[in-house]
Amino acid sequence: MSQPLPARRFLYCLLQGDTFSPSLAQARTGLLLVDANEPGDVAPSGRYEGKALPYGSAMLVLFDEDLEPGASAPEALRALKARLPELRALGATGASLYLVVAYERQCDFQFSPEELVELAALGLPLAVSCHPAAA
Repeated sequence: MSQPLPARRFLYCLLQGDTFSPSLAQARTGLLLVDANEPGDVAPSGRYEGKALPYGSAMLVLFDEDLEPGASAPEALRALKARLPELRALGATGASLYLVVAYERQCDFQFSPEELVELAALGLPLAVSCHPAAA
C-alpha cells in the first residue's frame, strides 16, 4: 500500500497600495515581486478589465515547499516582518498572507507553535486555500 503524500504549502504576501509601484519596490529592496501590476496599468481581466488599475500590487513569495522542501516558515515570516516597514514606506498600504495547500486524499496540515507566534506577530490577515495536488 502506498503512503499518501503529505500536504505541500505555498505561502505568499499580497502587497497593494494606491501609490505602490512593484518595480520601484523591487529596485529599492532587492526583493523578487511577482504577478506585479503598476498603478495605471490596463488590467487584462477581472473587475478592472480594460481599465486602468487604481492601485499597484504584487506577490512576495515567502516559501514554496515544491521548490524548497523543508523551507522554514518561521524564518520567512520573520524576514517579512523586518521588511514590512520598508514596503509600507514604498506605498504598500495593504498586506495579506495567503497559504495554498496542495493535498492528496485529505487536506491535513498543521502550524507549529513557532509558526503561530510568527504569524500573530505580523498582525496580518491569513487566508488558507486547499486544492488537490496535480497528478
